Amino acid sequence: LAPEHISCYGLKVEAGTPLARRVAEGEPLPDEYAQAEFYLKAVELLQRAGYRQYEISNFAKTGRESRHNLKYWMGREYLGFGPGAHSYFNGRRFSYVRDLDLYLRTLRGGEAILEEDQVVDPTERAREYLLLRMRTLRGIEEWEYRRNFGLNFEPIGRQLEFFETHHWAELTGKRWHFTPQGFLLSNSLIVELLEAQSPTLAEQTFWRALQKRGGQNSLE
Repeated sequence: LAPEHISCYGLKVEAGTPLARRVAEGEPLPDEYAQAEFYLKAVELLQRAGYRQYEISNFAKTGRESRHNLKYWMGREYLGFGPGAHSYFNGRRFSYVRDLDLYLRTLRGGEAILEEDQVVDPTERAREYLLLRMRTLRGIEEWEYRRNFGLNFEPIGRQLEFFETHHWAELTGKRWHFTPQGFLLSNSLIVELLEAQSPTLAEQTFWRALQKRGGQNSLE
């Protein structure tokens, strides 16, 4: 069929589906090792066919990456409209109520009811930078990180260098990203990166509080 874009996910057994019935009747599922082999084989076959892996489960012909999803993974702003729609805009993450009647009723009154409304502070943005961008082949870059968040990159860099020795991550140009083998372990590896980041966040919070207190004392 040669589509421009392919999303390739492992199946999850959902209740009430034909697959769930087959499993209940005794049909075996591939174990985690077989699933890993299938994943790596899919990456190899798709790349050979001209599909570049640009995210854990997404592959595309050149220039045909999903701009919609890349907004989420790159931490960029987006607006959603309608019941249940989510947005990230002006430092806030919010969503509208899912109830269609309630949404329309309040909208006619000039205001839509929010179900969630969260201010995304600098600490959360720094964590999301690792969490989301390491899902992609673009990955992260030291000076981009330092410039955007004012944080020390060295603990993260040391962890990435350790991953590199196991062929889980690699440095392309100045950007760190996971290899296909690293993408297989991405949930665990990203947790380790967040743990490496945590002391730098705590240190930054301490100094900001100290500076704020010092400024207040000087005014007094």
